[in-house]
Amino acid sequence: MQILAGLAFLLTAATHTPSTVPVPVPKLKAQSACTVVTKAEIEAALGRPVSNGVEHKDTAQTTCDYTGGEGQITIALGHSPDKLDPDAEIAGLRKALPKGALREITDVGTRAYFLDIPHAGAQLHVVRGEHDYLMVSVLGFGGPAQVSEAAMSIARKALNRL
Repeated sequence: MQILAGLAFLLTAATHTPSTVPVPVPKLKAQSACTVVTKAEIEAALGRPVSNGVEHKDTAQTTCDYTGGEGQITIALGHSPDKLDPDAEIAGLRKALPKGALREITDVGTRAYFLDIPHAGAQLHVVRGEHDYLMVSVLGFGGPAQVSEAAMSIARKALNRL
């Protein structure tokens, strides 16, 4: 009889619907530019060693700079309380760097474009949603053709963590 009572208990427990009381989920720690991509991931993308990242923060963004040889990689994360205006940003970049070439890309973020800087490298600017942006700058490691793939790889790693 005790065996049947035990079996009845197991069957009841196995068919019991768990409580639907929500379990609080802890808020995720805000990402910074130095934590959204690892040094090892940057080195893998570039194919060469870089320094540890040096972080800079202000109220609107966080940046992280890595150096290697004569080059520098900068990752910037930002959040704007106002809706971002990519067209105004593009116009500003064209004015500031008239020799730079802008090319839009469609397979990352809400809107994204490369700023190719001849003989220096490239910056990948990514708008995500209406208020958040990511910029990956790879300068001093070759021209745009040599560094664009590394910038894209770094940006994808970062966006997957945000």
